[in-house]
This record gives sequence, C-alpha cells and structure tokens, in this order.
Amino acid sequence: MNTDSGQPIVTVIVPLYNQERYIDACLRSICRQTYGDLEVIVVNDGSTDRSGDKARHWAARDSRVKVIEKSNQGVSMARRDGLKAATGQFVSFVDSDDTLPRRALEIMVKLMQEKDVDLLLGSVDRKLGILTKHHSDKGYTFPYNQKVEQPELFDKYYLGFYRNNLFPVTMWARLYRKDAIDRAMRESTLFDEQVNRMGEDEYFNLMLFPFLRSMYRTDEIVYNYMYNGVTTRFNPHFTQLFTLSDKRLVLLDQYHYDEGYSSLYAEYVACLYRFARQLIAYDKADRDGVIEYFKQEVANREVMKRLLQYYAETGTQRKDIRLLLDRDYEGMYEYALGVLKANRRSLKFRLRRRFLKLLGKW
Repeated sequence: MNTDSGQPIVTVIVPLYNQERYIDACLRSICRQTYGDLEVIVVNDGSTDRSGDKARHWAARDSRVKVIEKSNQGVSMARRDGLKAATGQFVSFVDSDDTLPRRALEIMVKLMQEKDVDLLLGSVDRKLGILTKHHSDKGYTFPYNQKVEQPELFDKYYLGFYRNNLFPVTMWARLYRKDAIDRAMRESTLFDEQVNRMGEDEYFNLMLFPFLRSMYRTDEIVYNYMYNGVTTRFNPHFTQLFTLSDKRLVLLDQYHYDEGYSSLYAEYVACLYRFARQLIAYDKADRDGVIEYFKQEVANREVMKRLLQYYAETGTQRKDIRLLLDRDYEGMYEYALGVLKANRRSLKFRLRRRFLKLLGKW
C-alpha cells in the first residue's frame, strides 16, 4: 500500500510486555522518524505495569499508532498478531526497550527500493547508559553493500542458521518486504508456540529464508540496542532452544542441506551442558536432578539420537561428547560442574559480576 505521497507504508511492530520504563523512548524514536509514512502497531502482551497506559497515550496523540491488547503469550505470538493487522508494504520489528536512530527507516526504505530486495539488514549500535559500542555486528561475514540473490543466497548463506558469524538472526535492525512474509506464511509456519520465548527470532528467519528472493546488508546504523535486560537470572525458557534444534534438523533433511548437520550437533551439545550449568548455578536441581535432565534429553530428542550416531561414526575424542556417547551421566554432571567452577574463577566472570553489582543487577 502506498500513501498519497506515493511512498510505501512501513508497518513497525512493537511487542510490549512490562516495559513502562522504556516504551516512551521507543515510541518517541519511531514517531519522530524522518520517514513519516508509518503504521505503528504496539501489541500489548498482557502487561501488568503501566506499559499499556503509556502505549495508549501515544495512540491518542498520534493517529499512526495502534494498540492491540492480548493476554500474555510471549513475544513471538505478539509479533504474529501484529503481522496479522499490518497493512504496510514493508515491515520492521522494534523491541520495546530499544530505539531507532532518527533516519533509520528512511535509510532502509531507500535502499530496499533501490536494490529491490526482500530483506534489508542494517547495522546496530549497542548502548549501556552513556557507553556505546558502534557497529556491534561488524564481525559477521555476510558482505556489506552487496545484493545477494537466489540461488546463491540459500546455497551459501542458509548455513548462517547453523553456524555463527555469517549474519545476525535477530528480527530487529531489519526491513522485510511484506510480500515475502506472506509467501512464507502461505507455505510454511513462521511462528510456533513451542518456540515463543527463546530462539523465536532465529526460528522466524530460519523459516522465512528459503522464500526470500534476495537480501542486502548496509553498514548504516539503523538500530540502537539497549543493554537494559542484562541480568543473572535463571532462564526457564532455555529448553526451547532444544525444541528449535529438532525443528532445524527437520529443515536440514527437507532441503538436503548436508553442511549444517555438524554445526547443529556441536551447538546442541554446547547448549545441553550450558543448561546443566544453569541448573546447578541457580540451585534449580540437585545432582540427581541434573542427571535426570541429561537422561531425559538423551531419551526424548530426535536430534540427540542423530548426533549420537554422528559422533560415534566420527570417533571424536572430546571429553564432553565421549561422556555423552558412553551415557556416563554422573561424569556429565561432574564435567558441567567443573566448567562452571572454572568459569567463576575467570577474570571475565569476576569483572562481569562487579559490573552488574554496580548496575544493581546482581
């Protein structure tokens, strides 16, 4: 849809849950964009603080802002509901505790039109108080300022969902062509209630990627990511990453994408032990509880069955994997505990703990 000015409408979707401290700054940065042909959809995901009131205040003062009220289902379902109401030609997602630089949407729309791509990736500044890390995503290897089309896009870069440092897998700092999302939603599933609070960004882009005609990455800063969520709390949704691994395995089989298997298995093993360390660190399970967790994962995950076969055939000598192959669950517990203790003795951990104490987050 184009406006009277001839410019396409950009739908900006903001999932909102208990961010009363930050939502004003977020919506202010969106409504004050130099690109004015906007539709701003705030999805209030059952907030219990004043977040909803603040969002409705913005809707009352700016006709471009619309608030959708719903019960809490997680950020993924909030984005889904926002997309259902979207009428723009282009779509951008902004988290409610982040902000956009003033020209962000103008830059992205211009490039999207000039390059005629389905997805535009922008660069990110990460902010913590007065501190800023510029171009925090510059370490990724997907080329700047170069249009990549199919089949090269899929053949070369789908591996980015199975290996780090090809491109970011977040849903923010991007502009999507709505037609591409619609194509994917007709033939696939971009949102899943089993992956709606952890790994949901990656799942969406993982499912969308095969339906993209082309992609472009700019080094222009289009997003301010705020380190407001820095915390040491236990993450009860971490196991959704294991569910995501099962779904990624199905896609590798579907697309015969053989390059991805080894990376998927290595990542799964790392996550397996990482969650065990969380269980220990936050006193969520005793020794027997952690051992039972390992047993359940080995017994119930399809990806686990496949990776055990893979590592048995490759004859790896890595200790964490040998323990897993031998079903030495007590040894796996001791290994996870040892890594946790070593991490806590590290200089990096001590500096992080001191920093978080200064922020009042430890």
